[in-house]
Amino acid sequence: MKVLSFSLFGDFAHFRKFYTTSSPLSFPFPPPPTIRGIIGAIMGFSKEEYLDKTKGISVGVSLKAPLKKVRMGLNLIFTKGSSGKFDPTLVPWRKGDVNKTLRTQIKAEFIKDPIYRIYLSADEDFIEELAELLKEHRSYYTVSLGLSELIADFSFEGIYEGNKINISARVDSVVSTKFVQEIDLERPQRIGKERIPADMCTDRKVLRYEDVIFNMEGGSLFGKFKDLVELENGEVVYLCKQSQNYTPTQVSS
Repeated sequence: MKVLSFSLFGDFAHFRKFYTTSSPLSFPFPPPPTIRGIIGAIMGFSKEEYLDKTKGISVGVSLKAPLKKVRMGLNLIFTKGSSGKFDPTLVPWRKGDVNKTLRTQIKAEFIKDPIYRIYLSADEDFIEELAELLKEHRSYYTVSLGLSELIADFSFEGIYEGNKINISARVDSVVSTKFVQEIDLERPQRIGKERIPADMCTDRKVLRYEDVIFNMEGGSLFGKFKDLVELENGEVVYLCKQSQNYTPTQVSS
């Protein structure tokens, strides 16, 4: 199989965790549906079509910099009128909630100075089209790291031949816990664990969640892992497969 690789980086990132509300927390890295959105922004897929046009691909991600989190206050401005209905006006007496509160401040978690390596396996035409845009540093839409205000940059790394391997003593990307047989406890490793949305259908319902682990220092994980992909550049990665088709019975926890 062919695997395309590119780097994604910026000053800050925020990939909101689905179970947080007034104090949003962030995933340490973009989950697979978010990666599909980033690919869609580069290739010019609209918000309504990118999930459909990225069906059936496989994606992976690795951290190439130590995980650093910061919390900052955000000022949110009310966009509804006092009646509770949307009212896009600048007239002060018509804005705010029933108590005439015009804005509120929340604490949000951000990832500082993130550097990610994105991996993609798809059909040859898809890979070639994306590779051409990455090489020329072009995108149809502005690429961001979770929020529109967090502008991202990217760079093409290469297209590599990938071979499936049964057992590996190392993995260089985020990996699903179901492919972890054991962890090397002799090595000092800062291991993080997250439960992430792994697949999403075209009506934006999560099809599957996965528990994954990763190196919080941005390096490899050592132990015993199965069913991974080894690239010709020496990297060993986990690629998360996206569904080809959607039926309601596919939804799982």
